[in-house]
Amino acid sequence: MLEIVLTREDANTEFALLAEWLVEDRAEVAQGQPVCVVETTKATVEIESPGAGSLVQLYDDGIEVELGKTIAVVAESADELETAIARREPRSAAESKPTDSKATKKAIELAERHGIDLASIEKRGFITEKDVEAAIAKAAATAGPSTQPALAGISTAGVSLPESLDLDEDAGRLDEGFFESLRTDPEAFRALSSDEKIERYRENGAQIGEGVAFGLRTILVAPRIVVSPGVAIGPDGTVVCEELVAIGELTQFGPDLDLRCRRAYIGAGVWAGRSIRIGGGGHRDPWATLAVGDLAFIGDEAFINVCRPVLIGREAFVTMRSMIVTHNIGHSLLEGFENRFAPVVLEDRAQLGLGAVLYAGVRIGAEAIVASNSYVVGDVPARAFAIGVPAKVTGSAAHTLSRSRQAELARRMVDELHELLALRGHDVSAVSDGDGRGFDVEGTRVYFTPSYGGGGDSPAVVLTLERAGDVPDGVGVLDLLGRQVHGSGGIVLDSVREFCRKRGIRFEPGPWRYQGGLI
Repeated sequence: MLEIVLTREDANTEFALLAEWLVEDRAEVAQGQPVCVVETTKATVEIESPGAGSLVQLYDDGIEVELGKTIAVVAESADELETAIARREPRSAAESKPTDSKATKKAIELAERHGIDLASIEKRGFITEKDVEAAIAKAAATAGPSTQPALAGISTAGVSLPESLDLDEDAGRLDEGFFESLRTDPEAFRALSSDEKIERYRENGAQIGEGVAFGLRTILVAPRIVVSPGVAIGPDGTVVCEELVAIGELTQFGPDLDLRCRRAYIGAGVWAGRSIRIGGGGHRDPWATLAVGDLAFIGDEAFINVCRPVLIGREAFVTMRSMIVTHNIGHSLLEGFENRFAPVVLEDRAQLGLGAVLYAGVRIGAEAIVASNSYVVGDVPARAFAIGVPAKVTGSAAHTLSRSRQAELARRMVDELHELLALRGHDVSAVSDGDGRGFDVEGTRVYFTPSYGGGGDSPAVVLTLERAGDVPDGVGVLDLLGRQVHGSGGIVLDSVREFCRKRGIRFEPGPWRYQGGLI
């Protein structure tokens, strides 16, 4: 009996994604025949059969497998085949139920996520993830244009836009004389305190919510200004918009912001760093629109050119020193040089790595990742991983994890949180397994359990993969997969929630901002 083992190529990679089986379970294979595709963070490779015989799959595709494990065996006789089949772990009901479509698991999951009917994809044989990605791109291309005049002609499929795009026409409209004074004598207004600025804005028609803070020498200049509660803009900030600036609740910009465009729609809970530049050439053009979805992230020293519309979806990441351009600088188009003006779209939860550049006309699909220092000149499909100059898709942005692997990672999070709190000097008990892996801090039990069925002693903060039942007073439950917070837990719950946020798990309801606590 011959075994197919996922070998470890380096010390830093522990798991690989069994992306796709290329042959059916128990099919006859020849020596050297490719039998499956495996993806790591570094490469995508085809695994070949070590010999001839009947291939028995020990894992389903779409599962993350620890390196060093045997994923299949090649039986060279009937007796070996019977033994090999016995090694196959039983499939769960969810895994074994029949489907109407002949498609890979990853293709089915992607289609469900984006509302693609697999029956609409005409293909002989298995429908793959690439087939679904092509269907998503086709749907985006044929989707009706946005009903927002500022975004006319741009498909907003896959992009959750901020609510401020639906503001009343006169919301936040400034007195004309006051607006003119901001334009002609900005330095006098910059010198005012935050409270004085807010008072003057409100007196002259702007909508400014409670708890807003404008840093020293920061100014907003626009005919219409709408700033929701809890917004903070650091010192030395300059916002100049020809028509409107609208900023959602609890959004925060660091110092030295420079934002110039015709219209800026910033969602709720956006976090933006220092020395961000938004504008550049053409920032007064009729199409110069910026729309940023809720919970997006814009890193330090990022540059976004808005000569044409830029749409950044909910929970999208534009990281430090990355750049988005909507037009190029070059020689005459009549001499054959490219002259391009086009919008750029990052769909929900897309990520742009450190120092990466998006060229005019690019669309990054939902949950796709562009690696650091890459230069993107073409569209990147949803959930794809692209890297290079020019950037090319080399694999998937995320892997499907088994429930046991998810539970293992959650327990590891508990251990990491315990270590962090101890290093910060808090009195924490030893980690114990008991009813769930956890520890005590500040008189509160913090623990993980795969499934929470309700009840439990309080005070407690529970991390879980699945929640059912009522949450009693004094208990806070963090549904890690549903990304929901239930119950209450004071400073400990807030601290655990912030710990999870830094690991990419952002919970609803929101927007929410960490006000300080144990970490």
